[in-house]
Parts: sequence; C-alpha cells; structure tokens
Amino acid sequence: MHLFYAPEITNSSLEYTLSEEESKHCVRVLRLKQGSKVELLNGKGLSAIAEIDDDHPKKCRLRILSSEFYPPAKQEIHLALAPTKNMDRMEWLVEKATEIGLSKLTFLKCDHNERGQLKLDRLEKIAISAMKQSKRYYLPEISEIIPFKSFVEEHPDGYIGHCYPATKLELAALSESRVFLIGPEGDFSENEVSIALQNGYEAVSLSDFRLRTETAALSSVMKLSLI
Repeated sequence: MHLFYAPEITNSSLEYTLSEEESKHCVRVLRLKQGSKVELLNGKGLSAIAEIDDDHPKKCRLRILSSEFYPPAKQEIHLALAPTKNMDRMEWLVEKATEIGLSKLTFLKCDHNERGQLKLDRLEKIAISAMKQSKRYYLPEISEIIPFKSFVEEHPDGYIGHCYPATKLELAALSESRVFLIGPEGDFSENEVSIALQNGYEAVSLSDFRLRTETAALSSVMKLSLI
C-alpha cells in the first residue's frame, strides 16, 4: 500500500486533504484513482488507512477508514554534529539515520566548522521520504545550528567522539542511550572537548581508524538503536 505524509491527521480525523506535492505524487505519478486505499503517516506515531474520495491532482481528498497509534521507542536517539561542507554527505546521513530510527538531529556551530548555514527544508523532505520508504512512524526533529557551548550546557552527560589521545569508552560497550556529539571534518577543538567533559560527557572510541563525519555519525546512531 502506498504511503503519504499527512502531518495534521489525528486519531479523530475523518477526512484529510494531501498537500499539493503529495497530491501530485499520488494522482499524477502513481495514478491512483477515487476508491484507491492508501496509508497516511503523521510522523508522530499515527498511521491511518484512507480511501481517495476526490483524486484532484493538487488537493487530493481522502476519507479516513481507521487509524492506529504506535508508541515511540523506549530510547531516544539524539545526534548532534557539525555539518560538513559538502551537503550531499548530510543528506545521505539524514536519509540513513532516519531509516535506522533517529529521533533528533541538532547541528552544531563549532570552532572548526566549514559550513554555517543549512537548508533545513531540503533535509526535512529527505527525512520524510526516508520515513515513508522504511515505514517508520516517527519523523526525526531537525534543529537549526546552535553554538557548541550552549548545546552541551543545555544537554549535559552525553557522549563525544573525537580524535585526540584519551581514555575512551568502546562504542560496542555503550549500554545507555544519550545525546552523541560528532565533530566537524577538522575535529572538535581541544577547548570544545574540555567543555564537553566539564559538562559530564564521556569520550567514545568509534573506530581504530579515522572516520568521516557522516560515517562516525551513522555508526553512533546504529549503536544507539540497538540499546
């Protein structure tokens, strides 16, 4: 059954009109007609089965037949990282991390950042597509860039991956889901690592080798998803 994103539906909704973009995909691309049944996801745990009442290519109207709520995972997966200069890498990360079950993604402004602005609408579209493709019931929350120090002070006691020599936890040994910090392509500055440690963060070894930012980030999400 084809899936569509319907962020405003609730468990009391009786009908719903798809956005222009979703309507076009439904009617013109998939060629679904009046009477076709589809599944709607609101990205907040609700799934609904609906039937097309009006197959208008810009405002496809649906009648809700049934709905079911799926509770969130017991463990929240919150990733915070500095965006890479190449946005293709961030788009790839958002897609794969959404498929795995990412809950929140926060971008950090670090000392060694190579990018200071992001097009979050583009990343959200990729997350929506990945959510539908993998039939996840929750859309990850993607936040604007926030200064590193402000973030770690607001979200203490997490994990941090960095390349400096230090005593570190092994990734495989983690047994609790906490926010995970991943640095920019030039790594965190020593001052940033110090600030994180002062706020209760624990250093984690992601690999015996040096990983790209998006590879390190996805490795941490995969591990946290298994806890």
